[in-house]
Amino acid sequence: MKDGLYVYGIIKEAGPQEFGEIGIGNNAHARVFALGHQGLAAIVSHSPWRVYESLSREEVIKDLAIHQLVTEKVMQRFTIAPVKFGTLLESEDEVRAFLTNDANLLAGLLDEIAGKIELDLVAWWELAKIIATLPGRNVEVREQQRKLALKGENVSLEDKILLGQCIERALKEEKEKCLQVITQTLGKVVLDTSLHDLANDEMIINAGFLLEKSKEELFHATVEALDQTLEGNINFRIVGPLPLYSFSTIVFHKIDVAEVEDARKELGISGELTEQAVRNAYRQRACLLAIREFLASQEEDVEKLFVTREHFIAAMKE
Repeated sequence: MKDGLYVYGIIKEAGPQEFGEIGIGNNAHARVFALGHQGLAAIVSHSPWRVYESLSREEVIKDLAIHQLVTEKVMQRFTIAPVKFGTLLESEDEVRAFLTNDANLLAGLLDEIAGKIELDLVAWWELAKIIATLPGRNVEVREQQRKLALKGENVSLEDKILLGQCIERALKEEKEKCLQVITQTLGKVVLDTSLHDLANDEMIINAGFLLEKSKEELFHATVEALDQTLEGNINFRIVGPLPLYSFSTIVFHKIDVAEVEDARKELGISGELTEQAVRNAYRQRACLLAIREFLASQEEDVEKLFVTREHFIAAMKE
C-alpha cells in the first residue's frame, strides 16, 4: 500500500513546526508537521493511502477522532482552517501546488477566522418527564385527559389515539418554542449558527455556533441562564472550543484535465478558460434553449420569429 500526505488543515507559515507523533498512521501514530510554502503551511502526516468510503465504521471513527485531535492541538498555537476529513494528497509537490494555486483565498480565509472559535451545543429533554408534566402547561392535553377520565372503562381505542395525537402536537409546539428561545438568546452572543441533524426525538437542537474567542465565557453564562429560563427541563452539553468545522472547512477537489477539456468542447469555449467565459457560454446555451422551447410550443410565423430574435439579442446584451 502506497503512502500519501494526509492534510488536517492550513495555517499561516511560521517556520518549521512539529506537533509530535499523533497523526493517522498504519499501526502507529504518524509524525505531524507543517509543510510550508509561500507564507502558508499545510498540517500533514505521511499516512497510508486509503479510500474512506471502503473502510469499516470502526476504522473511520478511529481516524476521525485522530483528525480532530490533531486540528484541535494545532489550534492551541495557531489559527487553523480545517480541511475536510479524509483528504489525502499524493506528494509534497501536490500540497505545495494546492497552497500556491489558492494562496490568496486561503490567506484571506485565515485572516477572516482569526480570533474566532466554534462551540457545539446539544440540548435535549427527558421525554417521559416532559410528557408527565405536559398537562400542567397545555390546555388541550389537560382537557383531553379529563374527557378520558370521565369515560372510565369506556375509553375506546379511538379516544387513546386522539390523546396521543394531542400530546404529539403539544410536544412539537413545545420543542419549537424551546428551539426559538435557545437560538434567539444565543444569537445575541454569536456571529453565526449552523444547525445539524437531530439524532433522536428527545434532541431539541444540535448546532455549531461561531463566535469571537473573547465571548466564550459569555456563551457559557448565557447557556446557564437559558437553563434557568427553561426551568431545568432541558439538558445542555457544550463541546469546544473547536476549529471552525461547521463554517470554514476546506474541501479539496482534484480536477481531471481531460474532463476540463471535454467541458470546454461541450460549452464551445475557445481560448483561455476563465470564469467569465464559462458564464457567457452558459448564458448563450440558456438563451438558445429558451428559443427552442418557445418555437416548440408556438406556431412558427414570421412575427413570432422576429419577437424571439429580439428577445435573444436583448438577453445577450445584458
